[in-house]
Amino acid sequence: MNQADKETREAVDRLLFEQGTYTPLELLLAEGRLLYADYEAWRGGQCEYLEERLFGDPGQSRDLLQRAEDYAKALGLAPQPQRYVSGGAQPGQCLRFSAASAPERCFHSGYSKDDAALQLDLLMDSAGVTLANGIIRALIQQDGVEARRLLERLFENDPGHHQLGGLERLVMAGSMASPVEDALLELTGLQQELCPLAEEILGPGARHFLAPQWQRLTQALLGVGFDPHHPELHSSYSALRAEDWGQVKASVEAISGWEKQPVLLRRHARACGRLHQDSEAVSDWFRLCWRFPDQARCIGDEGESQWRHSWGRFLELDPELPNRDFPAWVLIDQPGLARWLATGRCLDGVDVPEDYRATVELVQEKPSALVDTALMEQRKLLQASNPELFTCYLRDFMRARPLG
Repeated sequence: MNQADKETREAVDRLLFEQGTYTPLELLLAEGRLLYADYEAWRGGQCEYLEERLFGDPGQSRDLLQRAEDYAKALGLAPQPQRYVSGGAQPGQCLRFSAASAPERCFHSGYSKDDAALQLDLLMDSAGVTLANGIIRALIQQDGVEARRLLERLFENDPGHHQLGGLERLVMAGSMASPVEDALLELTGLQQELCPLAEEILGPGARHFLAPQWQRLTQALLGVGFDPHHPELHSSYSALRAEDWGQVKASVEAISGWEKQPVLLRRHARACGRLHQDSEAVSDWFRLCWRFPDQARCIGDEGESQWRHSWGRFLELDPELPNRDFPAWVLIDQPGLARWLATGRCLDGVDVPEDYRATVELVQEKPSALVDTALMEQRKLLQASNPELFTCYLRDFMRARPLG
């Protein structure tokens, strides 16, 4: 199995574990090939084909979706048609992913377990459940008019339906268009009531329903300063929940000295990673390791796939290294990064530890049988400043690079 297949399978497995289903849309979002803002632009009619908004080579995205579909079929999952309709000024129009037939068909095919599909078929025998499922689809597609129409019918046809109260609450929330008056009250309502309710009823589609709710709160919080004692009452947090990564980055950078706040550093790193501003993301993650090593473990959950995998391998080291050594270990593990980091000037203006600087010099040196005084000095410096990291350098880096 090649690396691309392995990573695709891991991504599909993660979606199946978290959401119970696999859909190409969620895969593209999860793998950073599609920004949620671009998905919303597609639904709003700002582009004809979603494929036009994908990051990178479209051919690579098509290959990703095909590998994922092949894996889903190999798992014996049942295909589930996916339909996406426009919102905005011309709601209800079927949307297309690609002008080419093969990727178009692939994108509109999701997969789930057969037993889940069978259970759904049994439930669909009820007229009330049919209406409830229609409301759920309308809420996910942000079609408030259709959701209200079906809700009225549900009241008439099945007033005792077990989801009626929750659906009514979601429909009412989805219809809110007025500005937020009390940001703290709105945040509390979202966190304690609306988000859990949406996730319970809408399942994986909750993110699409909740995004406009978080966007409303973001507008109310723009210009509000950051309070470390209430870090979620800031526009960078609500924008993050809405997956509006450009706004996350702008909100963080509007705060003077944001690099000294670990929560803002993490948000900035996530936003830069999703926006494919790799040098800034790396700078943030490394700075987090050096300044706030107790929070560095979040890289394994919040970083892009490359950094999640690197963090996982870092944790497997025997003996273990402390979190602050992750940046230097990455260079030992992937020496080519050192030149890229230097060329990209990723760490300009950052207080870089002495042992990291020594590691940078060492991994860029070409191995030689001749005595190199400068190289020996760097080795002595690393050994004196960080003996554990020096041992790792000798064991992993030097063993992999025989003398030329």
